[in-house]
Amino acid sequence: MGHDPDSSNGMRRDLSQFRKNRFFSGKLMTPRDMEAEQEYHAERLHTLSQFVVGSGIVNGLEVQSISDTDDGLEVTIEPGIALDGNGRPIVVDRVTTTSLPCPTENELSLYIQYDEVEMEPVPVPNTDDAIDDESTANRTLESFELTYREGTSDERTQRLTVDIPDLGTDCANTASLSHRLLEQYHDQYRSSIPSDSETGVFLGSFERTPDGDWTDSEALAPREFVYDHELLFGTIIDHITDTDNPHRTPTERESSASPDDLTAVSDRLDALETEVEHVKREQTALTRYVMRKTITARARVFDALAEQLERRTSEGDGSRLAREIATAARTASEQACESEDAYRRHVRHVLEQLIDLGDRLEGATTEASLERYLRSVSDLRETLEDDGSVLALAETQDRVCEAADALEVLVDIVPDE
Repeated sequence: MGHDPDSSNGMRRDLSQFRKNRFFSGKLMTPRDMEAEQEYHAERLHTLSQFVVGSGIVNGLEVQSISDTDDGLEVTIEPGIALDGNGRPIVVDRVTTTSLPCPTENELSLYIQYDEVEMEPVPVPNTDDAIDDESTANRTLESFELTYREGTSDERTQRLTVDIPDLGTDCANTASLSHRLLEQYHDQYRSSIPSDSETGVFLGSFERTPDGDWTDSEALAPREFVYDHELLFGTIIDHITDTDNPHRTPTERESSASPDDLTAVSDRLDALETEVEHVKREQTALTRYVMRKTITARARVFDALAEQLERRTSEGDGSRLAREIATAARTASEQACESEDAYRRHVRHVLEQLIDLGDRLEGATTEASLERYLRSVSDLRETLEDDGSVLALAETQDRVCEAADALEVLVDIVPDE
């Protein structure tokens, strides 16, 4: 970007090619070279922001209050950041109150503009009369300025509108559709260089009430915001994941489908219904198989546990309860698998026996294995109380059988006679 007379304040009248420093050994660096280095990076950033990102509020900058004072208006705005019409960032780093001249009308539109403030004055060394000033600024602060316009008419550039072509008639495929959209957008909004006449960012319209306070105008024009990537990405994701009605099309809209199309749709619906019925039958068969397997496994595991406990001369009740649990599983196997409700009733009945058995096993098994068994029985009770699915209930039953199978029965110690 070539040097422009207005480049010191960031203004750019038209496009020109970017121009950057070329460094080489022995080059004498002057203030002009340093300024060119800064201008190159700043102009590239501002140009890309202007043409790719756009202008508007990025974050914050809400108008907190407007009030009359003896000298005019006192406006307080919140922290935030915006991009102006030239792509320059405007940063407000804290809650800021600014005084403005008193308006002659009872309506105004508030804007924030880019500004630069010179700071840190330093003396200028002897330069053989090359500079007349005895001191100059050592830093330039990129700041902002609040301004307003009388009235609330919205003279800002309106948001773009894009007509989406008909994929069926105007475009052969999605590639040609995307090209048509880009071509239309380019012709409407990128064929000419935007004017620098509007660089301020609109913050809102306000009006004075009869009691002298300032409030949001009833004819409030919308604040302009920058479209960030998170917003656009979120919109796309919402669109592509809305499988029910992504275009929010009214369901009562008349159909333009031909009779042949309607027949094809009807045939497809019939096929889907048949497929759904098939899936339901398979699911029912699988559920019954799982229920039967858990009951069969319980009969086998608790029969084996009863045999281990019978070897203990001091453990009669425990072996009896284990045998009853196994017997209940064998006798109720078919009836308990007829329906999910029957299966729940059966498990609820057996639960009391499982709890009773846990009380009788204290001292007959190791503490660690008994603790695991009691914990699995407690999980089974919680699943029943929470009215969990049959598959969840069957899974919890399996854990009870695994814990019962892993019980470590202690061997009786026969005293010496």
